[in-house]
Amino acid sequence: MKSIIWAVIFFIITCGTVHAEDMQSLWEQYKSTFIQHDGRIIDKWQDSISHSEGQGYGMLNSVLYNDKVTFDTIWQWTKNNLQTRKDNLFAWSWGRRHNDEWGVIDYNNAADGDILIAYALVKASAKWDNANYKTDALKIIEGIRKNLSINWDNRTFILPAYYGFNKEDRLRINPSYLIFSAYKSFSEVDDKPFWEKVYKDSLYLIEKCYMGKLKLPPDWVVLNMSPNISIGDKTGISIDEKKGALSGYEAVRVILYLSWEKNPKFPDGVNEIFKIYEKLDYIPLYVDLLKNSISLDDAPSGFYAVYARAAEKTGNKVLSQKLFEEAAKKSAVEKDNYYSLSLVLLAAGSNDL
Repeated sequence: MKSIIWAVIFFIITCGTVHAEDMQSLWEQYKSTFIQHDGRIIDKWQDSISHSEGQGYGMLNSVLYNDKVTFDTIWQWTKNNLQTRKDNLFAWSWGRRHNDEWGVIDYNNAADGDILIAYALVKASAKWDNANYKTDALKIIEGIRKNLSINWDNRTFILPAYYGFNKEDRLRINPSYLIFSAYKSFSEVDDKPFWEKVYKDSLYLIEKCYMGKLKLPPDWVVLNMSPNISIGDKTGISIDEKKGALSGYEAVRVILYLSWEKNPKFPDGVNEIFKIYEKLDYIPLYVDLLKNSISLDDAPSGFYAVYARAAEKTGNKVLSQKLFEEAAKKSAVEKDNYYSLSLVLLAAGSNDL
């Protein structure tokens, strides 16, 4: 049955431009593979745990593919099992504990999960004319604004989590947690001046994160918050040595979230990746921004879909179609990679965000 579904998906993608309605078969396959009947989304690559991020992806894709029943099921499980904190944010990790019981593993939040869930609720409220979704979203958005915002160099940013990333004069940031279109959406329903500033400042910050000869964002960066240091200084932003110098698994989402902008300004590295693909016939799994080298390992389908969307947004329709075709081929043979398939769905349906 799976092979038949994937064959249909491949035919759809290779026979024309990708549209959200064309991806319903892929969405159905995603649901049957990763979403339990109770709404829990399972990361089979990581001991079948669940993340707030994954629940957010599922909710957002439910909106994109007009699946209110699945949206409600995912949201109900998320609310009942992850929204256990007093600040209305979400415990980021849920799974099997050491005593073999299932429940929250880590009560710290992850800002991208919080943002994705709230963003999905705002979008769902508008799509299905449901005021309750908006009410739920506003509680989360307020929690983000009051508990995760930080000011540096006269700019406002959202911390990656409530604790663990801001120490003394250093702040660790994951560039892929900056979800620009979500900030714009929040400005329409919450504190408009605050979220407009976060949106503007986050776009400024992301441009300062492009590093190495290929000018791509690292998976993680460190902000130097010492007195008299500004973002634009050479020592203002650096690669997070503890996390490594790679641009890959995490950072590919920066390209995805930029592609959700009406007129995105992609890093120069996007064109460099296009050149690498056209010359070597593959997209590297990662780029080492210190060694200025690329991985010999091929990236999964989600990367191809993200760069396909970026190619389309830059006007290269031929390359975009070719990359979507590659994404379809890879999706057909990848097993249990919820993250990659989430990216494929989000990239294919992102014209509706």
